[in-house]
This record gives sequence, C-alpha cells and structure tokens, in this order.
Amino acid sequence: MEHLLASLARLKETWPPSPWEWDARLETAASSFAVELEPEVRESARNAFPRGWTAKSIDTAPDAFRALAARTGLRSRQRVLGGDPLTAPALYGLWWPWANGERITLRIGIMAASAEATTRLRRAFQL
Repeated sequence: MEHLLASLARLKETWPPSPWEWDARLETAASSFAVELEPEVRESARNAFPRGWTAKSIDTAPDAFRALAARTGLRSRQRVLGGDPLTAPALYGLWWPWANGERITLRIGIMAASAEATTRLRRAFQL
C-alpha cells in the first residue's frame, strides 16, 4: 500500500489545478480537466500508471483489468490504466473523455479495496 500511495503522491505533485472529488458510485477519486491539458495530465498520470489498455487492446490486459473494463463498460476513446505490476498491481485508473470532446475525467481506484484501503485513498486526495 505504501508504494501505491507514493505513486499517487507523485501524480498529485504534477497534477494541473483541477480539483479532486469522490465518485461514490465507483468509489474512486475523480478529476475532470479541459482537453487542452491532456498532454500535461498524461505525463502526470504516468507517475502512477505505467500500463494502459484501450477497447482494442483490453484482451491483452490481466484478468482483473479485463473484468474492470467489462464492469465499467469500456468504450472507444476510453482507457483502463494500471499501476506498476510489482509495487501497485491493484491500482487502476479510468481515463474517460467526455462525449462533447471538451473534457476528460480520470478516476482512480483500488481493485477489491478494503475499507482501510478506501479510507487511505480518500485521505491521499483529501476527500
């Protein structure tokens, strides 16, 4: 858990000034930003998410990420992101461009998170 939180701290340090909020439906931290910030945000997200899959490549993802994609309804232009397989294998991100093409939301969660892990995730984002 400590490695996972450290990667999230690096992400937060480089995150553009877009606020974080709690998405109770998916139990994730979420931040929406203007599409113009996408290059900067992608670079920041790489601090926590070295892996990623699209609808076309999700079949190559580990089982847990394929199940996440099926559960959340992965569509074209969306991505499922994964934490480092050795230090943060349960960390995931959902990269969801909005239909209007003007904004993107990144949701961050922990697969099969315990109540303690969820609390620590919320604390990491001050939610």
